[in-house]
Amino acid sequence: MTRKTEDAGKRMEERLRSPVSRPRQGENTKGKCRSPVICHFHFPLSPLPRHLFRNTEGQALLETAIAFPVLLLFMLVIMELSMLYNAKQLANYAAFCAARTAAVNGIDATAKRHFAAAMAMSSIATANNDDADDILRAFGLSDPDQTIAVLCSIPGFQGDEAKWRARLANAYLRTYLPQCDTTGTPPGKRKHVTVNVTYLYRCSFVPFGIFWGKAGIDAYCAALTAFPYYNSYTYAVVTPFIAMLQSSWRWNITIHGRAVTDYWAG
Repeated sequence: MTRKTEDAGKRMEERLRSPVSRPRQGENTKGKCRSPVICHFHFPLSPLPRHLFRNTEGQALLETAIAFPVLLLFMLVIMELSMLYNAKQLANYAAFCAARTAAVNGIDATAKRHFAAAMAMSSIATANNDDADDILRAFGLSDPDQTIAVLCSIPGFQGDEAKWRARLANAYLRTYLPQCDTTGTPPGKRKHVTVNVTYLYRCSFVPFGIFWGKAGIDAYCAALTAFPYYNSYTYAVVTPFIAMLQSSWRWNITIHGRAVTDYWAG
């Protein structure tokens, strides 16, 4: 073995024993690993995977695309539930109006009770209906023009008479005849009048009718033909509405309002 070979072996042995290798004289160590053990087993990543791992461009856009539909659906559900709760409170008010009408005009004033309940629910009814006059006449209003004129003279109902005519017609279709019940003492004494109002609420954003089922819609459609003033003219008006309800039942929910008041029966 020559002297050069022995010197090279000693230098290699020293480099293996030292925790960090010492650079050779004149050796350029920039960008190189100084540990011979690590250098023998280190394989640097290629530029493409490293670029993919470190590139975060578009991260915010991707997170928005994933979270925004869920957030939007949550907001629509909250809005729909809020409007449904508002319709529930208004149905209770409609029942109170019908009960007050029954207390003043008697429990046999069926048409007046229905008009009072429909007028209360007209505030959330849609303002578009080309058959408004026919619907109002079918439900017992002989002179819709005079009725709408009087209605629009009430504070809170001012505005376009054509729109209120459509709202009242739609409210008539979606407000079932208020059911009236009386309990109390014999005639001449105070009695309790209990009125239940059923209103068909139309969802705007979320088809909540899927969760509540179709049975309520079918029962409502069957009850529409049970009005005391139901006739062939009413049938011609109500039948298209029933067909529309049965084809879009997922967007409709039946809500109920209830009110109790007192009256003195003679």
